[in-house]
Amino acid sequence: MDKINMPDELTAFNSFYLPWRDLPGSLPEDIDIFAIGDVHGQAELLEQVLREIRNTPREALKRHLAFLGDLIDRGPASIRAVDLAMRAGQLADVDVLHVLPGNHDLVLMLTLEGQKYLDFWGMLGGDRVMAELGLSAETHSWDEIAAKLKDNLHPEYLRAMASGATHLYLGDLLFVHAGIHPFQNRTAFLGLSRRFIKMEDHWANIRHTFLTHRGGWDVNDPDPERRAQKPTVVVHGHTPAVRHDLVETKDLDICDGVDDYRTVALDIGAAYRPQLAFAHFRTHAGKTEVQIRAVSKPAS
Repeated sequence: MDKINMPDELTAFNSFYLPWRDLPGSLPEDIDIFAIGDVHGQAELLEQVLREIRNTPREALKRHLAFLGDLIDRGPASIRAVDLAMRAGQLADVDVLHVLPGNHDLVLMLTLEGQKYLDFWGMLGGDRVMAELGLSAETHSWDEIAAKLKDNLHPEYLRAMASGATHLYLGDLLFVHAGIHPFQNRTAFLGLSRRFIKMEDHWANIRHTFLTHRGGWDVNDPDPERRAQKPTVVVHGHTPAVRHDLVETKDLDICDGVDDYRTVALDIGAAYRPQLAFAHFRTHAGKTEVQIRAVSKPAS
């Protein structure tokens, strides 16, 4: 079945599931992980995704959940989306929570440091976040805006964006907001400062060079078997893979870049329409697998 309506008390959502598919690498023993793509303030959809994760039967001893960045901006309810994300361990019944930064989150953090980035953040979609709090750059000072943002955004979110992990390795999976550079030292690239946010070749911003690379990510591995197998898969967001309304499950096929690019893309345009992608990675019958899923809110 391509599409399943999943009603809750107030709203019916469309849920989409690609078939499980094998991955070339492996996960640590007795671990599974969910990853959620760019949320962009779609709190209602995020709540449904967390509900679906919670209702997914456990097969592993320890369950992880990773957010790939850009919880905020452009969508209708960024403050609530952040709060849901920071409570996702309980809401989704997962054991380990990872909240990684995206470029929008990082520009917010620079804005909280000083007025220099306020207009830039507003242009990126921060104006919607300010409006949630009854603020605007035209009618309020930077001091007022920064103070109210700090009072209303979850403190653990602010801490994670300021100094938490910028990426996550689990087995042969690498979770990062935008991607990695195929021709630069990976450790150095992933170690780029979160303050260099306007750099095009940055783990929170990279697009074309990463998205078009077909050679895999293990070309410099000292193990010849790994060079041949190309087990590393990069799980990312940032660049919308789906740029239209989700209608049927096959619309998610473009998110599966494993065979050609060794990637899984989980941004499906939540910044512009009510749809949100996530993926479940597990080891089953001795094989590492992924299922790409999504939820959308039908037009009223």
